[in-house]
Amino acid sequence: MRSGRYLPIVAPFLLAACAAPGTAPGGPKPEPTAAVAVSLPPAVDVLPCTKAEIGAGRSAKAAEVATPASDGPLVRPSNEYLDDDYRAEMLRRQMDANDAYLDRRQLPASAVPGAIRCALSAEDALETLHRTKVYDVTAVQEALAAKGLPDSTVRKPGSRDRAPGDGVVFAAWTGQACVVGHLSPTYGYRVEYGSTTADGGCLPAAD
Repeated sequence: MRSGRYLPIVAPFLLAACAAPGTAPGGPKPEPTAAVAVSLPPAVDVLPCTKAEIGAGRSAKAAEVATPASDGPLVRPSNEYLDDDYRAEMLRRQMDANDAYLDRRQLPASAVPGAIRCALSAEDALETLHRTKVYDVTAVQEALAAKGLPDSTVRKPGSRDRAPGDGVVFAAWTGQACVVGHLSPTYGYRVEYGSTTADGGCLPAAD
């Protein structure tokens, strides 16, 4: 949950009542009661890895943050079917729009320290597995849990994952941030931290 969000809550008796006390059937309706605004508590770190000790000089990789589209109106040429530049630009814009659900936003400052600790803990887990050439889902789940990332999602890469097609991808939620990455026999491992994607998850939906 994020701070600063408000949900309207209407008292239950207002929903159940048929008429206000003292109001005859068919009489004037009472004035509506205003909704009560309730502030949701701020998000907090929940994974053990957010408290992990990290070595001096180590840093984790932040996931790329989407930038607002700055594309202006595209003037359609008279020969649009023969204009290669126009067709290429149209294709680029369409591809960007198709991938927008994977966009991530800037993390709040409070989420970054714990996310970095968890990303480095995940790197340690994956480095050991890659060195010993172990790439199965169960082994990755167990290695991540041992490093303070329990209940991580680990699965085979799907067509929408930004990862090699072999090995596995994983994701963990710190309570404030996503820690995501892959482990590949061919390309090794990679770990990043960032916000949820635009569709609300840490990873795209599996195929």
